[in-house]
Amino acid sequence: NYNIKSVTHISSDVEKNSMFICIKGNNYDGNDYAQVAISCGAKCIVSDRDIDIKNATIIIVKDVRIAMSIIAKNLYNGVCDKLKIVGIIGTSGKTTTSILIANILKENGENVGIIGTNGIFIGDVRIDNKFTTPDPLELHYIFYHMSMLGVKTVVMEISAQAIYLNKMYGVNIDIGVFTNISKEHLDFFESMENYARCKLNYFNKKNMKEAVINVDDFYGMELAYKSQISCITYALKAPANSFAIDIDLDIGGTKFVANILDDIFDVSSIMCGEFNVYNLLAAMTVAKMLGVKSSVIQNAIKKMKAIDGRFNVFEYEDKLILVDFAHTPDSIEKTLKLVRQFVSGRIYTIFGCVGYSNRDKRIEMGKVVDSLSDEIILTTDNRGTVAFQDICSDILNGIAKCNVVAIEDREDAIKYGLGELKSGDILCVLGKGAENFQMIEGERKEYSDLEVVKRLLKV
Repeated sequence: NYNIKSVTHISSDVEKNSMFICIKGNNYDGNDYAQVAISCGAKCIVSDRDIDIKNATIIIVKDVRIAMSIIAKNLYNGVCDKLKIVGIIGTSGKTTTSILIANILKENGENVGIIGTNGIFIGDVRIDNKFTTPDPLELHYIFYHMSMLGVKTVVMEISAQAIYLNKMYGVNIDIGVFTNISKEHLDFFESMENYARCKLNYFNKKNMKEAVINVDDFYGMELAYKSQISCITYALKAPANSFAIDIDLDIGGTKFVANILDDIFDVSSIMCGEFNVYNLLAAMTVAKMLGVKSSVIQNAIKKMKAIDGRFNVFEYEDKLILVDFAHTPDSIEKTLKLVRQFVSGRIYTIFGCVGYSNRDKRIEMGKVVDSLSDEIILTTDNRGTVAFQDICSDILNGIAKCNVVAIEDREDAIKYGLGELKSGDILCVLGKGAENFQMIEGERKEYSDLEVVKRLLKV
């Protein structure tokens, strides 16, 4: 009988009288570190197999990841059950939609927590986040601290990998938002069908109370028809509970008239592009469902500043520089099509592809950028342990018409691009957005496109 002081799945974090959970990852198997954990003071080992180890209690479970989620929830007294949680699920738009919802709720005087790609926010305090959806031990620790600091509502991004790895097991969210599904993470899920089913199957009574669904999306339409939970729909083309008309798009912002659950809004936002009209509709719908007054929603959207790394446009003499997170063929296509509408000069596009991506994605990204750009600069984007030249050679298979320059160092690539611009041109720096690191040869190295661009432009 032990008084367990702490729980971890990282052997180097083991303390005296702790519990060690043996998680199997891509590169490591926690079972191989069980003896190390005991020598560091662990008194209890949780595993899915019988380990021949003395001096510790071994708990054998059917699914270690589910067990870790249950343990994490219990460790922090099930505090997530006391919070109102809005979860955003989809390939694109998760970060923008979550920040929009949070800003509307803050305008309503609420204390809001955010968990997602751009970081963890408690009020105005930002904490770095390694994963879009943190591992359960960290996630429930965050919920606990948010609750201690007076947070009542948490808006969080929920990634497909997090769903697959049962990170959200035991967390019942109040509203689940479905944004869209396009090709992504096929290195992990192996097929589009596996990836889509993972997200769609998450929408059930066990995981959430009600859903807000984009029914212009092919999978969203299916989800709305088949779901057993209460659904509110939004769309621009299909009939829906929330929709927009009279859309006026400009590179400086967007205006439209929105019907949100039979309430009419004149919307004026700094956010650009049709994809952001969808994000705004989703956010406004969630806010209305949470009881926020129409005037508060309207004010919050009008006051919203640009979101870091999401279509950030900088003026450089008579030229433009865009920094955007677009990193899938679908999101790159939407971003560059929007740029093409408003830029008369040449489009220079800087991009790369992550090391763990599959060859097909790299070729497809090459094709999309080639069809919508005039000049291409290939650079590194979290290449991991894959050689830069190998990623480039795959991307080049998708490029037919554009002139291509390959510059591995991202800052050097941006400097080169700036030097090439002439009057009316735009340099689109795609892939990283607000990320502040590069993963290279197993190391997390500090790097930010936004900081580099601001420094070079002296803004």
